[in-house]
Amino acid sequence: MRLFAILLLCLAVATCSNPVPHAQVAHPADARLAGLRDFQLMPPENAVDALPYRSRYPLINAQVRQGLIERGYRESAGPQIRVYYWLALQDAPLEFKVDTPPPNPLGPYLAIHRLRDETGTLRLRLTDAQEQTLWEGTVRTGLSPAHASATLLQDAIGALVQQIPAATP
Repeated sequence: MRLFAILLLCLAVATCSNPVPHAQVAHPADARLAGLRDFQLMPPENAVDALPYRSRYPLINAQVRQGLIERGYRESAGPQIRVYYWLALQDAPLEFKVDTPPPNPLGPYLAIHRLRDETGTLRLRLTDAQEQTLWEGTVRTGLSPAHASATLLQDAIGALVQQIPAATP
């Protein structure tokens, strides 16, 4: 009985916790990144035309800056590395297939719900002065127009910045 109670408690705690975001490296670190330390955060408008979640960009800016500094990089007016970051909204319809049709006609009122999967993705790109990509990664933030959480975004930024190679002196 005690084991059952402990398992039930563990299950309850697990369902209440946020999943750890999984960052994916789209472009592994280029050899040219080694030895570069000075960076500049570029305005997100330089990366894309439309910016979803505009209110989230100050938080992203501050956390990316702090994460890079913790990884050994330093902000500079004469950068060796340009850091581009932006959020993208992936919007796709969800389809549910019905195995068996209803046994009788549904009548005059047929509720059809069109569901959509709207997921925010954060992309971070490090380039050199010639705009050659040195490193690029993405992470699903868990954000959507219906569910916006600063904690989800902070966890996603942290997971993505941890994938950037540490600066070498």
